[in-house]
Amino acid sequence: MTSTAEGRNKLGLVGTGMVGTSFAYAVMQRGIANELVLIDANRARAEAEVMDLNHGLPFVRPMRISVGDYADLAGAAVTVITAGAAQRPGETRLQLLERNAAIMREIIPAIVRHNPDGITLIATNPVDIMTYIALQESGLPPERVIGSGTILDTARFRYLLGEHYNVDPRSIHAYIVGEHGDSELAPVEPGEHRGCAALRLSLRRRSRVRSGGAAADL
Repeated sequence: MTSTAEGRNKLGLVGTGMVGTSFAYAVMQRGIANELVLIDANRARAEAEVMDLNHGLPFVRPMRISVGDYADLAGAAVTVITAGAAQRPGETRLQLLERNAAIMREIIPAIVRHNPDGITLIATNPVDIMTYIALQESGLPPERVIGSGTILDTARFRYLLGEHYNVDPRSIHAYIVGEHGDSELAPVEPGEHRGCAALRLSLRRRSRVRSGGAAADL
């Protein structure tokens, strides 16, 4: 990785779908990088997204946003991968997994070839398996191949609790752990069982009020 300040603040993005472009917009708005390179198999789409983002630059901190190839990831501190296939009607989760695994096995070697010293952050679903595949394909140490995990689930959980109790979700310290999928869970400390039971009771009561009848167990 380059030792210049510019190099340290360079980010790469592979995949310019809804998740990828939302990430790029957030990076631009927060001013956390001075260079962002967007890569997509559909280069025309990446070019269109870059054009839109560049039109917003007069209102944010100075930075460079460009369309690139994998070679342009050289020196990036972090490369975020959101690229992946969308689930087709009637397609099983396993079939989607097979297609996205094939995509990941194409992307990772290209990233590592041009940026062997950067961190790779995976957001492609199923994210836990994709992260494991990326780790195996890259040959990098685990601390440099990271999945987004359950951060989205945690954010949703905090928002729902805040909405239910009329509390700012930033003041709620609750977590979802495990896989980003059906087996995830909200851990409860031994001393919190009483509070957890109160939460379930409160949610049941609210559900009963809204439905006008008996509420199902949560």
